[in-house]
Amino acid sequence: MPIYQPFLSEWITFVLFLMLILSFVALSEVLRKNLRISGEHTRQMVHIGVGLLVFLSPLIFSAWVPPAVLAGIFIILNAVAIRQDQMKGMHTTERESLGTVFFPLTFLILIFSYWNSDPKILMIGMLIMTISDPLASLIGNRAQRPVRFTLWRDTKTVNGSLSVFFSALFISTVIFALLCLWEGIARPPLVSLFITGVTVAIVATLSEAISYAGSDNLTLPLFSALMLDIMYKLPLEQQIAVLGWVLLSFALAFTAYRLKALTLGGAAGAMLLGSVVFSIGGIFWVVPMATFFVLSSILSKIGKLRKTVFKAVVEKGSQRDILQVYANGGVSLIMAVAYFYTGNPIFFYMFLGSLAAATADTWGTEIGIFAKYQPRHILTFSKVPMGTSGGVTLLGTSGFFMGAGILTLSGIIPIETETTLIKLFILIAFGGILGALTDSILGATVQAQYRCPHCGKITEKLRHCGDHVTALVSGYRWIDNDVVNFICTLSGALYVLLFYHLLL
Repeated sequence: MPIYQPFLSEWITFVLFLMLILSFVALSEVLRKNLRISGEHTRQMVHIGVGLLVFLSPLIFSAWVPPAVLAGIFIILNAVAIRQDQMKGMHTTERESLGTVFFPLTFLILIFSYWNSDPKILMIGMLIMTISDPLASLIGNRAQRPVRFTLWRDTKTVNGSLSVFFSALFISTVIFALLCLWEGIARPPLVSLFITGVTVAIVATLSEAISYAGSDNLTLPLFSALMLDIMYKLPLEQQIAVLGWVLLSFALAFTAYRLKALTLGGAAGAMLLGSVVFSIGGIFWVVPMATFFVLSSILSKIGKLRKTVFKAVVEKGSQRDILQVYANGGVSLIMAVAYFYTGNPIFFYMFLGSLAAATADTWGTEIGIFAKYQPRHILTFSKVPMGTSGGVTLLGTSGFFMGAGILTLSGIIPIETETTLIKLFILIAFGGILGALTDSILGATVQAQYRCPHCGKITEKLRHCGDHVTALVSGYRWIDNDVVNFICTLSGALYVLLFYHLLL
């Protein structure tokens, strides 16, 4: 794809790029110190300048190695600078951020993914990050009476999100069409190009809106590139279907939000997750994911009154926030992306295994709360208060089997394979059950447990009895319920992988 190579040796070009980037960094320091320009503005200057260089790199370099080395250098350099509070001209922000580390890391990931196969996708992903991200900040902060919202921890504005949508739409249509012409291939038809652009823009807007601590420098270009990759080679009919799956994910997430099964952030996270997974897998991936979220939410609502018994014990309630959504569905997203790039059906089985584990764990809790007797510790078998992590009941354990079994059935029925469905059902469901048991064991051993200084109760909450700060009495502070749930779903997927290679 290179259209201009200034030197015979690309390593000379590499040195030139390195000097240009360092010049941007040095200029940002001069502007910040001598002209008193805010660190936020100098950071955006570096972001745009370096982003444009990165965007142009496939047009100048033929080999991927020099740009990859460049990305690796700045991953390390920026991480050290943040840790030592150096290079404030490019690292100063109004909030905690690792964006300058995510920037070259994203470039490196896109190099490995698309440099040899289709560099246009790499370029569009990086350009959306380069333009749309700073536009969101610039327009959002300068708008009069901006409408603000918080989906995770960072506050965003409606004006900023709209700027992301329209700039991503322009880049993924007009700029993408120009890149097709430069590459010497026919641009997609206008209707196809527009549908692709809208789909990419929706996903880009969501990934920027739910970001935290500069993570949009990772999610914004990667999800944009992925959706462009999914869309642009499909015929028009299938592109319309993918856009339909994106809109369905919005409808499901919005309904869950209105029913108070998800917080606003949880709904946005679920929509992004669903948009990607549904677009990759279609109906066969939609059914098991919808089965988990719908039936688990119904069970959660049924047991809402009963949960008041241990409301003061558990860390979070029945309304899932964005962290809970990705703790339960993040592994599913990873499996879907792995399936898209490899086409290996094992990733679909692992996808089902992760959801089976999440369903078994959720159903075990939701059904177990109706037990008429006190739960017992999963390892010591001593009686523990209702809601205690690692506490199990016979009724709750039956929920493991029902949840994993129903979820597995929802996914394997349409599978066409030489392996019998019975064997496949057993290994996926059993993997899900073991994942839920892993969750209970981790909850009983390493999950953080705190004691309230006021009432003396053991709880997962950091604050109890109003505003009393609790004290850690067991486990590790960084291992909360969301971490345990993520390990649960990951272990469910890994158990399926293990059983598949051992038994089939």
